Amino acid sequence: MMPDFRRALEGILRRTDPRPVQQESHPALGGVELGTASERRRQWFSNLATKTIMPLLDKVAETAREHGASANSRLSEVDGQLAAELVILRGFLPKGARPPRLAVYAVEGERPLMVEYTGTFPHVGATGGFGAEIDFDPIYPSQLEEKILDFVELACGIGSPLK
Repeated sequence: MMPDFRRALEGILRRTDPRPVQQESHPALGGVELGTASERRRQWFSNLATKTIMPLLDKVAETAREHGASANSRLSEVDGQLAAELVILRGFLPKGARPPRLAVYAVEGERPLMVEYTGTFPHVGATGGFGAEIDFDPIYPSQLEEKILDFVELACGIGSPLK
């Protein structure tokens, strides 16, 4: 059995274990409480964003630029909430239109991430032209790559309109 598979299997079984969870000791914290659930979620997202999400979005932006698109990614505060963002523009937009933007941020609930598509997308308008879209989708971290690919398809003019 491969070590990564074994770790993944152990993680799944540990998270779904119906037995009471024992409070883990964190020697580095010296018994300090980790804060409120909101603070822990923010810290979790900050770590996920810097280690996983931003490297992925940076690679998508770099690859999009290699294929002639204008693209950038950034980690920023939006309405007091940390968000990872990707903007891709391939071709042109009508005057005053906002470019396609994907944002990922932490939310409360079973699915810990929210993926948001906003902006003006080609081929999603009523007659096949440009259309402004806003879509929010709560996801698990394991669904992130799929949602990024869906966004890139929409931003580049392929894929079906958002419903």
